[in-house]
Amino acid sequence: MEYGLQQWRRSASRGQWQGRSGAPQVGILSDSMVARGEQLAAVSMVCVNAIGLVAGAVPRILPAAPEADIDAYLDGLDGLFVGGGQTNVHPSRYGRTVDEGRDGPFDEFRDEVALRLIPRALARGIPALFICRGFQELNVAFGGALAKEPDDLPEEQRHGTPEADNEDARYRLRQKVTLRKGGVLQQICGADSIMVNSLHSFLIADLAPGLVAEAVADDGSIEAASVEGASEFALGTLFHPDYWASSDHASARILAAFGDAVRRHARAQGAA
Repeated sequence: MEYGLQQWRRSASRGQWQGRSGAPQVGILSDSMVARGEQLAAVSMVCVNAIGLVAGAVPRILPAAPEADIDAYLDGLDGLFVGGGQTNVHPSRYGRTVDEGRDGPFDEFRDEVALRLIPRALARGIPALFICRGFQELNVAFGGALAKEPDDLPEEQRHGTPEADNEDARYRLRQKVTLRKGGVLQQICGADSIMVNSLHSFLIADLAPGLVAEAVADDGSIEAASVEGASEFALGTLFHPDYWASSDHASARILAAFGDAVRRHARAQGAA
């Protein structure tokens, strides 16, 4: 699958990543997948380029290996990026009965690592950005729950992936979200509402304690949240600012704000 190929071509024309020797390090959690019978760790190049080109950091892939030493993964990182994926969080992780045919596919290796990694990273004060599945994992890690949207909704009302001929069309900005007045996301974007992409069929059913809603869609569903009282940048979005980070104003502002937080963390660690 040529994931994000059109966006990659535009980003590639901007030159090499900004990160050089001594640049901040951002960990990107991988998916796990099987190809030709072999278990692999996979990361979208859209995520990788968003960190390198827009956030100005060096991406470090964190394999979704259930045996992983989480603290060792986090040692030396100045930021954590937990992005989207081709799978859903297993409903058993938030106490719901699973419908294998309707709720899948799943990636339980990633579930296992993400739900340990996220609380530990935030406890250590590492700036973190959670996108789509990443925000769902953040919510579940803190005790929240998810719900599958109805299958029979017309496409213009559906949050799940729209029909499209290519990735740019699939990731098109098609949904308006209203930002919390005075909130983290409003301050970052400098707007009361923004247009975002929407490719998630699972919604936030119960927002976890300790998370604050930052963006709401017209149907009332929560599309972004921040971590209350976090010592550093800690934001989750169900939409994908990483995809349009090189061209859309709001998307670029979100990735740039994350990059600023990553650099502050790196400077503070260097001065310690």
